[in-house]
Amino acid sequence: MGETGEQRHVVASTEAPASARVVGYDVARSLALLGMIVVHFSLVAASDRSDPVELAGLLAFLDGRAAAAFVVLAGIGLTLMSRQAVASADPAALAEVRRTFVRRGLFLLVIGFLNLTIWAGDILRVYGVSLLLASRLLTASGRRLLALAFWFALAFAVLVVVGDFEKNWDWQTLTYRNLWTPTGVVRNLFYDGFRSVLPWTGFVLFGMWLGRLDLSDRRTGSRVLVAAVAVAVAAEVTSGLLVSHFLVHPTDGLDAETTKALFGTESMPALPLFLLAAGGTATAVIALCARVAAAWPGRVWRPLAAMGQMALTWYFVHIIFGLGTLVTLGVVGTEPLPVGAGYGLLFFGSALLLSWACKSVSRHGPLEWVMRRVAG
Repeated sequence: MGETGEQRHVVASTEAPASARVVGYDVARSLALLGMIVVHFSLVAASDRSDPVELAGLLAFLDGRAAAAFVVLAGIGLTLMSRQAVASADPAALAEVRRTFVRRGLFLLVIGFLNLTIWAGDILRVYGVSLLLASRLLTASGRRLLALAFWFALAFAVLVVVGDFEKNWDWQTLTYRNLWTPTGVVRNLFYDGFRSVLPWTGFVLFGMWLGRLDLSDRRTGSRVLVAAVAVAVAAEVTSGLLVSHFLVHPTDGLDAETTKALFGTESMPALPLFLLAAGGTATAVIALCARVAAAWPGRVWRPLAAMGQMALTWYFVHIIFGLGTLVTLGVVGTEPLPVGAGYGLLFFGSALLLSWACKSVSRHGPLEWVMRRVAG
């Protein structure tokens, strides 16, 4: 069976870099975990999340952007996993990869719903749905992947404008009402959860496209880095100008809170300016990590790379055992913000050392091993 034009385009754009595994991606994944862990520990432990102002600003910046990097890297991983099958254009190989994606998608959905029982910010369910969709997009052109990412963002923006995004939220306690009703489960997963399929799966699709580029190559990596920084800066500047304008010149229906929600770059709701700012920042960090790790290879990256390769395990463990320990000890909303962030840094440092030790005796992390055994 001959290749289609679309398949030839994909094969040409997915030439494997010299190394089968890009260490820089593992390092970037570890840094994304660092951002999420510190934000989550601060959110749970801190009694006042606004003081000191500098730290509060940093955590607000990390909130959503670290998760965006994590999700984009998931998309890159999907492309790397399927690269050999796509390049071969072998129908049997492609079918096997699709089956693996489907099984893993269902596995992550189950794990994600279990995680949701204790952590409203679960992102694994979004991965699950994204894997199911990705199984049908292995040979999609880069243009199609980017177009789909755009439509995910646009569909979410339209829903926010015409719908009631806040319907089920109690913002004072950050709790979601009616979660375990049929309607609540669907709304939370696809629309108004902390991290929902719309628009976050768009980051996965963008990552699938990005994974086709060799970011460890100096020229390619530099171009992507410059473009990503430009997009992030442009989004932040545009956001600042729009928010300032409408705060000074308010219009009907646009109070300060609504203005910041629509034109700010906070992660909820994840509207276009946030997506551009977070996506640009995530891409810049990923490109920089890939470039630096390729330029200076060596053992210095091993601890970070080891943790990045166990990202699924540590995402789950930092919630169940990390945040769970804070709850058990009664350290919920009781500490100054720097102490809450310090708890997160302490957990990350411990996880880094454990990952390094674990990788010396085992190829995969515990949850990664279970997923491979169960879902292939």
